[in-house]
Amino acid sequence: MRFFTQIVVGCFFSTCALPAAAQTFSDPASYNNAIVNEQVDLLKKNLRYISKAAHSENDRKIENRRLEVVEQNKVAVANVQRIPAAYQGNAELRAAALKAFKTMLEVYSADYKQVNALAATRTESFEAMERYYAAQEAAEAKLAVVDDSVNAAQRRFAKQFGMNIESTRESVKLAEYTRQVTAVNKYQHQVFLPYFRVQKASAKLTDALNAQDAAAFEAARVTLAAEAEKSAAELSAVPAFRGKDMAYRNAARDFANLYMVMCAKQFVQVAELMKNKDHLTKVDAQTINTHINTFNTQNQKFNEAYNRTSAAFMDTYVPVMND
Repeated sequence: MRFFTQIVVGCFFSTCALPAAAQTFSDPASYNNAIVNEQVDLLKKNLRYISKAAHSENDRKIENRRLEVVEQNKVAVANVQRIPAAYQGNAELRAAALKAFKTMLEVYSADYKQVNALAATRTESFEAMERYYAAQEAAEAKLAVVDDSVNAAQRRFAKQFGMNIESTRESVKLAEYTRQVTAVNKYQHQVFLPYFRVQKASAKLTDALNAQDAAAFEAARVTLAAEAEKSAAELSAVPAFRGKDMAYRNAARDFANLYMVMCAKQFVQVAELMKNKDHLTKVDAQTINTHINTFNTQNQKFNEAYNRTSAAFMDTYVPVMND
């Protein structure tokens, strides 16, 4: 959630907000800032949730952070409702802010609850992971709409009363952090989904190999080759993050390229030999084992590289907010 973290100040007005429960305000700055203070407190809770979701695999802890946002959101709605509906005829700012808080409450109560529920099954298939990411992005989109409306209302409020909009050091930090997280999440989705597509396809190949099922192995090889080629192409089209950081993208693309090469060469030979598994010579068996060992070694190498760069990417661009 990104909206209206600026305070409004003017030459003759105090920048200190009155308590949210107050029923009268001596100046427009304190009226605005009372609303903004509620947003800042809520944004802090929101960022704790985002940080936990980015760095933790503990679904229970992530869910607890979501519930913290919901509870803080309820407090914000109640406090803003106690603020007078209008200041000297301007009812737009409070109405826009209240709508935003209520939208955020709805999103965190329902939409992000669904996101967390989808998290439990997201690794079952590529389609499940797509649904999980789509739910995240849909929730963020709802928040962005009200974000823009509140910023516009605040600018008109400031203009009406002849004031300037300024940002505190804290609000600048929070706003920048939130913008950064949104960009990181979008980029991570672009990189991870193609990587995950290859992972799921390669698992079917491994299953067929372990079952020594020649027909299933060949079918899985053909599918994996197509999925790896598709993912490599998608990843090649993903630009460097912030125009310079390519490590994460490259690690995922290297993983896809590995499977493109293996499917075109080594796995073709394995598939042919598996058709005659009951009549393999010693040389044939050695050839299969060599290809399998090469695959296992390379798969581990490129998977570790991807996991390492993925963790580094998130650690670099989504700072951890400790409990």
